[in-house]
Amino acid sequence: MSFPSQQFITRQGQLWPIVATCMALIATIGCSSRDDGPRRYRVSGEVIYDGKPLPAGKVFFAPDTDAGNSGPGGYTDIVDGRYDTDWDNSKGVVPGPHKVRVEGFDGQPSARNDFHPKGNMLFPKFSAEIDVPKEASEHNFDIPKNPK
Repeated sequence: MSFPSQQFITRQGQLWPIVATCMALIATIGCSSRDDGPRRYRVSGEVIYDGKPLPAGKVFFAPDTDAGNSGPGGYTDIVDGRYDTDWDNSKGVVPGPHKVRVEGFDGQPSARNDFHPKGNMLFPKFSAEIDVPKEASEHNFDIPKNPK
């Protein structure tokens, strides 16, 4: 006759290999590097809106599949009119043609819009196309007051 505590100890001993394997998988997934995947390159530049540096925003880079480019997209924040895909939590950009989308904000939180920490939206949409070389590059964007 076995006691309930002995059965628990035996079952617990059988679970150890499964638990160890799961922990190892989680640790491996969590340790991925921003260098994983295809080679990405640093892209930086200036973002001007209505003749002045854009206070805050985000730049998104999407490989232009219509032009034959593929790979992961990239993004970075805009701070005081500058962006750089080498900043923390940013993603570099694969080379080739890209479609770029810019979101622009005034950088001033307000009671009117507490949804976005970068402040109130200055324009609904700005898009452009660029070609990213196989090296670090600079691309500046001059956004008019009412972009199309």
